[in-house]
Amino acid sequence: MDEQVFKEFALTEARITGSFFDVCHPNVWNTAYWGDVCRFWGDTNWRALIGDMHDIGIDTIILSNVAFWGRPLFPGYENKIGLPLKMTCSDPLEVCAAEADRLGMKMFFGIGLRGRVSQIRDYADMRPPWPEEWFQWNTALAEAILDRFGSRTGFAGFYIPYEIDFIDYQLELYEKWIRGYLRPAIGRVPVLISPGNLGDHPNLDELPRQLERTDIQILAPQDYGGRGWDMQKDAMEFVRKNAEALTKAAPMMKNIGVSLWSNCEVFDHIPSPDGRVYNVAGPFQRIRRQMELQAPLVEKLICFQYQGIMNRHSDLVNIGRADTDILYRDYVDYLRRRTSRRRL
Repeated sequence: MDEQVFKEFALTEARITGSFFDVCHPNVWNTAYWGDVCRFWGDTNWRALIGDMHDIGIDTIILSNVAFWGRPLFPGYENKIGLPLKMTCSDPLEVCAAEADRLGMKMFFGIGLRGRVSQIRDYADMRPPWPEEWFQWNTALAEAILDRFGSRTGFAGFYIPYEIDFIDYQLELYEKWIRGYLRPAIGRVPVLISPGNLGDHPNLDELPRQLERTDIQILAPQDYGGRGWDMQKDAMEFVRKNAEALTKAAPMMKNIGVSLWSNCEVFDHIPSPDGRVYNVAGPFQRIRRQMELQAPLVEKLICFQYQGIMNRHSDLVNIGRADTDILYRDYVDYLRRRTSRRRL
């Protein structure tokens, strides 16, 4: 990509500047079009993925999880957190973090909540009782990541992948784990969460107290823009609900020092034969409306996700259906057009 055009992308207000990505995602149905390939990627593939994100103006990457069904995705801490999952790339987290450092990007590391479900029980809704082992292992995972990557220039903090609904037992879990276990281990390292659509919050006036109680620094609610198929509604209905809630929440978040982002869903759901869903590229016209509606309301617009859903197709990033590359090109054309208008 032309370097001058890349630099001028910063002039485009309604754009995506952060993206999730995964080395090995626990939902093998959602990630069917990329997860099985990426597990067998080598170093050059991972570097190419991070570089491609950087080239379209993404400056922040969020690794969805650093463990897969209780197996860490990085080596070196076997006695503390267990044997790492075997992959073609022996240390993909190191490769991605080093490339992010080189390019001046920031990287969050996903920890907890889904890391150990295959050993204890299925914590899909995280209801109590919560075994002590769960808190201890996830905290050890965070300590290992902090020890390994905490001094890197691109280290941004931790991401907690559980999509909290702000109901009492979930808040109790967050408070118990973050304040009782995580904070003593990681100090004031930022913690990012991406809960469900903020328009579904039962009482937004309670949100500041809830975030202070759980000690969260960055809130990035999902806009549900990709949920039209499985929820049987117009996806933009969900996005508008989220935007209305963002408008109300923004001054409250500023008052308590919490950064407010929004998570723009760039996918569509399509059914698999067994009833679960695959994630595929959504239509750009819908995604454009999502961006333009929400970007002015938040400090940062992130997406789920570049990898496998809106990536360009190349020999090294050989993932996603054909419509993945189409969405990539539509998005880049959109950035170019907006940048050209700003120059006029």
